[in-house]
Amino acid sequence: MAVLEDIRKKGGIIVSVVIGIALLAFIIGDFLPGRGSRNFDIAKIGGKTLELQDYENKINEMSNMYKQNTRQNNIDEQTMDMLREQAWQMLISETVMNQEYEHVGLTVSPEELFDMIQGPNPNARVREYFTNPQTGEFDRSMLINFLKNKNSDANAAAEWSMLEKSLLQERYIQKFNGLLAKGMFVPDFMAENENLEINRKVDFDYIVKRYNTVADSAVKVTNGDLKKYYEAHKKQWEQNTSRDIEYIVFNIVPSDDDRAAANAWIEKIKPEFEKAEDPIQFVKLNSKVPSDSRFMTKEQLPVQAAELFDAEIGATAGPYQEGEALRLVRSVKSENRPDSVKVRQIALMPKQQTQQAVDAVKTVADSIKKAIEGGADFSALALKYSADPSVSTTKGDIGWVRESEMQVNTMSETLFGMKKNEVAVMPIDNSPGVFIVQVTEKGKEVKKIQIATLQYDILPSSRTEQILYSQASKFAIENRTAKLFDETAASQSLNKRVASYLGENDRQIPGLSSARQIVRWAYEAKIGAVSDVFTLENSYVVAILKNIRKKGIAPFEQVASEIDITVRREKKAEQIAASLSESIKNAQSFSDMAVSLNLPVETASGIAFSAFSVPGVGVEPELIAAATVTPEGKISQPVDGITGVYVLTVKQITEPEAGAVEQAKERLSTTYANRSMSESMQALRKAADVNDMRSKFY
Repeated sequence: MAVLEDIRKKGGIIVSVVIGIALLAFIIGDFLPGRGSRNFDIAKIGGKTLELQDYENKINEMSNMYKQNTRQNNIDEQTMDMLREQAWQMLISETVMNQEYEHVGLTVSPEELFDMIQGPNPNARVREYFTNPQTGEFDRSMLINFLKNKNSDANAAAEWSMLEKSLLQERYIQKFNGLLAKGMFVPDFMAENENLEINRKVDFDYIVKRYNTVADSAVKVTNGDLKKYYEAHKKQWEQNTSRDIEYIVFNIVPSDDDRAAANAWIEKIKPEFEKAEDPIQFVKLNSKVPSDSRFMTKEQLPVQAAELFDAEIGATAGPYQEGEALRLVRSVKSENRPDSVKVRQIALMPKQQTQQAVDAVKTVADSIKKAIEGGADFSALALKYSADPSVSTTKGDIGWVRESEMQVNTMSETLFGMKKNEVAVMPIDNSPGVFIVQVTEKGKEVKKIQIATLQYDILPSSRTEQILYSQASKFAIENRTAKLFDETAASQSLNKRVASYLGENDRQIPGLSSARQIVRWAYEAKIGAVSDVFTLENSYVVAILKNIRKKGIAPFEQVASEIDITVRREKKAEQIAASLSESIKNAQSFSDMAVSLNLPVETASGIAFSAFSVPGVGVEPELIAAATVTPEGKISQPVDGITGVYVLTVKQITEPEAGAVEQAKERLSTTYANRSMSESMQALRKAADVNDMRSKFY
């Protein structure tokens, strides 16, 4: 159906029919007789239990959506990790919000949903999907026709069901936001405070005595002081579950023998390459890396092959090494070609994935080509037939394209050999569709040559991998304690890396690819445990578990060193403040006091209570607060800041203008309205106390 195809192109929310659950394929056996039972709970959210299948269904929705939007059938592991996380967050949000809708008695009736789809003013997405391309207006007859026939196509029915579900959620959110908005009210005192915090400005002078002017040895900090601070500030040490590890990486890289073998191979094949009648075909048969067959100017050639530009066709350059690859280059052709051409195109796509539909597209393409060659209006034909979503604005004109910037494909190989105003039909690479292209302008023609590049990647052999694995295994077996791990790493000059605060569901460790197995091990091991060898894509890894953090308040021993820094600073502040207080008592003026203390006077202007920092000293909230409440002309008491103790005097206060309170009230109303949905969601998620159990399965 044309409408279904349109939905697939435009609808990020509409996804194809949910496919079977892959993970259950290998764990379903646990339900069979004699296999025992297994708990498939993956989350507990506000008393509601979600199972693995709920999560897998959501992952499949996100995966299918991604495939449709990108027109890709395969998803790499990094993208899959991203989709899993998006699916998780969406599942949590939907579950939490559905519980809240039920709690407050919020409902959306079938009549409301019908009105969003078929009412006098349909939802914007419905209007977009069923817009007549000829008129640009919503076509109700297209909608009705689709609804009558959707059940004849299983995919159409499933995708329409997903659209209805998303419209339902959209309506719930609108209603919930409406409830929040109705509950918003900004009292006068809040507006007045907001006005003062933003618009009341002060200019002041200040001096600062830094904490680093007092030696650490000059203050005494006892264990009792640290524990007292810890007990008074326990909330500050709240933490989530995490792990710290250290690890040694044995990179799988080619050995000297591997490099020698690579050189021997390319030297052996060089005479065959030099004599090959079709060097590009020779590369296809003998190299895993396709040759760049674009025509190039001398400047665009690899530096090591630049000599070929002025040599006879058939000459070779190399072998030379670039990165971890050896290359042989041979010139194939020389032509005068433009570096850029101006192009317009019409993209045709079959409406169904059948050979009959593909053949029909090719027939239409040939007819359009003949019509253009006969003088038909290209733009009109593009608007009528092209499947390119941008055609409504570009009318098929894609402008100037440079050969050096295009991927090597059917289009790039054809375009730069075409004559001005020539029309051609070509297949779309990796797609059943076709392009009708026309070159309308050509840049200045210059000499270019086509080259064939035979590449041999220098890769570690299986013997090299075995040797490296043996080294990693030897290290893991012989160093099973923290002491031995550290001593051997140091004696063998092995680079010991650190990964801190690893979350239970983390899948990445900086510098390592696909490190999920290491994270899972860290959550099963005890402190000081040394792992066996982990085999990753390009390395072998041996790790040691250094620290375990449990959710809740961090134990005193874990944070004692951090507390020591804070308590020591507080004691320094007491000493500095005491000496500054004496100076304040004896001061005739602020400048005299600064001179007596041998401290420079700094100035800050236009500082409001809402300011983030003070020029010259940075983030100092205590200094800002003190400055905005100190009376004009008075010397303040010492103020304990982040980097030192301050004394200030206010030189001038600028009061807010009349009418600013009402502006502040409007600003607050808008701000709170904008924040209400996201912050209410965060509050509801926190109250739901989400118990994440994904690590059991992933």
